Amino acid sequence: MTIGTAGHAEVPLDALAEAGGCAWNGPGAEAAARALVVGILTAAERQRPGTPGVTGLLAHDLADRLLPGLPPDFSALTTAEDLDHAVRRGEEHLLAHARHRHDAQEAGSEPPLATPEGKDEKPSPGTLVLLAEPDAAHSGRLTALAARATHGNLVVLTLGDLPGAASWHVAADGTVSRDKESGDRSSGLRLFHLTPQAGRDVLDVLLTAHDERPRPRMVPGARAPAHLPQDADSEDAAEQEPEDDPPAVRAEPVGPVKPREPGPAKPVRLNVLGPVTLYAHPNPEPVGLGLRDEVREFLALLAAHPAGLIADDIARHLRLSEDSDQSAKELKNLRRAVRRALRSATGHSKAEFIQLHGELHKLHPGLIETDLATFTQTLQRAATATDEAGRLSALRLAADLYHGPFAHGGDYPWCDSIRESLASKAADAVAHIAHHAEHTGTRQDADSALALLEKAISLSPTHELLYQHAIRLHQAAGRHDTARRTFTLLTRHLNELGLEPDPATRSLLTARSRSVHSA
Repeated sequence: MTIGTAGHAEVPLDALAEAGGCAWNGPGAEAAARALVVGILTAAERQRPGTPGVTGLLAHDLADRLLPGLPPDFSALTTAEDLDHAVRRGEEHLLAHARHRHDAQEAGSEPPLATPEGKDEKPSPGTLVLLAEPDAAHSGRLTALAARATHGNLVVLTLGDLPGAASWHVAADGTVSRDKESGDRSSGLRLFHLTPQAGRDVLDVLLTAHDERPRPRMVPGARAPAHLPQDADSEDAAEQEPEDDPPAVRAEPVGPVKPREPGPAKPVRLNVLGPVTLYAHPNPEPVGLGLRDEVREFLALLAAHPAGLIADDIARHLRLSEDSDQSAKELKNLRRAVRRALRSATGHSKAEFIQLHGELHKLHPGLIETDLATFTQTLQRAATATDEAGRLSALRLAADLYHGPFAHGGDYPWCDSIRESLASKAADAVAHIAHHAEHTGTRQDADSALALLEKAISLSPTHELLYQHAIRLHQAAGRHDTARRTFTLLTRHLNELGLEPDPATRSLLTARSRSVHSA
């Protein structure tokens, strides 16, 4: 298995077998990690029906961001519930290798016997690639695991800095640069990298090859899933539905979105904080994986405007045809695509998931819930909380809900300002939590705040206020080396934009340095 090229030669996975692990940073780190995960899957395909020599392990949240729709255990990849479980699985993998060596020694160091099918009776556990995003709560265990990793057994790779790990800065085109003290082993290395759409395309092919595409939940009498038509006037478009478009319903008063009352989960969950992803209750796997990008953009647009948008505004945002008749046809196609996918996935064969109030389009509030609405409502609850405990609880929930930029991976010109606004709100929530931890919180509050800061910094790598909080919290805990590395990370990200850290940030380290010398 290879991870990139250097000169005119491909670079094997062994290049990641760094003592203490390998840490990727920079604008191309996530795309390179996506390519690595896909590489593990495709390498396993070449070895079928044999056992793959390289397997991958990553936490659910990271897997969901890199390859939305990846089943929990698929081919050579396993997703853990969280980083704690991922580290535990890595430790178990090392134990499995130790047991394998012990068994081989007891057998007289003879090679394992082969079965008639060509498989080993006692095959080696192979190489496990543990891909993780380190946080304050698990950094110590992850560092210890990386220190115990050996060539051919375990590769620990992190997106973000890890103490003791070799630091690789990955540019947007996959080019790797390293600190001078790390040597020139990766000189000229350019990692393979994949866009989110390319990753989804490869995963779709692999799922189909394994017949493991998530199956929509059906009820007796419901239609089988249909492929989305390219043309609304084609024969496929004339499916047996009660009506082509539902009649407009009487307009309802439009006002602020009210917080959801406790009750049963709605049939559909639309996530737009991160990649646009659909879920049908109670299926934990994403649905609608075959939706075209323009349909996902349509859903994201409506999620961003819960009060609704008129047809002309939708056409303008989605860059539909300037011809009114053609634009109306394209918009009808989008509504039909959503209707087909969600009716098939939920089994609600007559439900209208997009309401029409004349020309006004909106997501049906009784059928679809969005993480954006929950995020917004949670921030409103924090703003109106009468006590600090209630405010902090709401802010922590909001920070947990923010899994990435709005409609991540979509090149939608209309959503730039929305992305910036939501990213700022999420960062402000984490900054408030960190401020509390600095001044009145406990050690547990500080660790929790640092974990949120690590996540927030990975999503907003140039938000300097977050780094300031992280530096102060690390210094208060006596982790001065980590505080300096945090400042170095900020400097690196700002330098990529031709900027320098604010003097106030630099003074946090210089003030500490003066106090040490004076002591």
